[in-house]
Amino acid sequence: MPRGLEVAYFGRGGLHGATRDVLVIRTRWLVILTVAMVAAIGTLVYVDETDRSDAALGDLGDEQAEIARAASLAFDTTRSTVSLAAIEQPGAIALVIGGRDERLRTLDGRPVASAALEQAIADGARSVRIPAADAAALGLPERTAMIGIAHSPTGRVIAIAGSAEHQRDRDRQGRMRVLLSMVLAATVMSACCVIVWREQRTEADLSRELAVAEAARGRDAELDRISRAATMAALGSGVAHELSTPLGVIVGRAEQLLARSGGDERTVKNAQAILDQADHINRVVRGLLGLARGAPIALQSTSARALVREATALVEHRFRRADIHLLPAVGAGLPDVRCEPLLLKHALVNLLLNACDASPAKSTVRVDVHADAAEIAFVVTDDGEGITLADAARAIEPFFTTKPVGQGTGLGLAIANEIAKTHRGSLDIAPRSPKGTRACIRIPIEGTAA
Repeated sequence: MPRGLEVAYFGRGGLHGATRDVLVIRTRWLVILTVAMVAAIGTLVYVDETDRSDAALGDLGDEQAEIARAASLAFDTTRSTVSLAAIEQPGAIALVIGGRDERLRTLDGRPVASAALEQAIADGARSVRIPAADAAALGLPERTAMIGIAHSPTGRVIAIAGSAEHQRDRDRQGRMRVLLSMVLAATVMSACCVIVWREQRTEADLSRELAVAEAARGRDAELDRISRAATMAALGSGVAHELSTPLGVIVGRAEQLLARSGGDERTVKNAQAILDQADHINRVVRGLLGLARGAPIALQSTSARALVREATALVEHRFRRADIHLLPAVGAGLPDVRCEPLLLKHALVNLLLNACDASPAKSTVRVDVHADAAEIAFVVTDDGEGITLADAARAIEPFFTTKPVGQGTGLGLAIANEIAKTHRGSLDIAPRSPKGTRACIRIPIEGTAA
């Protein structure tokens, strides 16, 4: 991307592009946060399932202890052994009997070697969980088992072991279901977030491309405007050069006419008018050349009434010839305008001449001046056919005109706009209802922000 386009992008669309990038980043973090939250919830549920499983094992141990206690109360060396043997369920429960000072044995006399069981008996515990290896030694499935412990009235220790195989399988399946549910939920939520993130990423990329394209168009328009301004400056320089010779001739002949007037009042007045207008043309041309070259202007406080009066005086002959009534309407108590009088007056003249050319005979062109706390406005309105919104938007472009070929250069409003901008103001062109055109120059009042 050319460097100029990068600058234009950040200057015009950078704020919106940065906002979209922030949204993309936030969505990315939302995906991460969603996965983290689902993982946290899954962990909590898994821990809860584990605690529930442990509690179920504890309940199983209590049940075994109750069976052992019941067996110990009815214990008899012969009959009770038979009845205790009937309690056994192959592969599920084993009965272990031993004396206080003997090693524990099963009902069929096999010695029992379980450090956990021995420690539980020594501690007087009611139940104990034994590992898979110890359970296998008792003839149970090689899985975790719970043993209930009780002491008979004869001093023997009776322990009934029950495998927790089915309980542990159910718990494991429950935990697996929880994990699968969490994984599925995390996958679905993450997929949705990723889709949203990708959509926003695509939209952000598209927005950046559009912003770059818009910046390129704006840059082209700015280059075109600069080119037109340069053309206008070059044209103005050429016009000034071409006018210098005829103006010199006009001034010289007017001075000769004034010298030969012989005191005739009418001749003196006409010769002086020629000299004044020639001087006015020379100052206007030089002022416009300075404006085109970007030279600073000398501002001074000027009466709004005086500006309107002098501008209307310069164009009143055109209005008389076109049979159009020119009506200045300057209110009382208006503040002075901080301006370069010659240039601002020339801008008003251009607006008045445009209004005159657009107005039919017997119609009226008004010049209204009003002000508020921030700015003063010079408003020129006419009763002509009016201007379209499309033409109004282009009216201040150099060389744009709606007049027939040969009747307009398209520079009047462009020059007026440049003069207004040089005074930190603006020029607005708009259609009136039901017909006509409204042109308004706004200038900030001295002491207010531009």
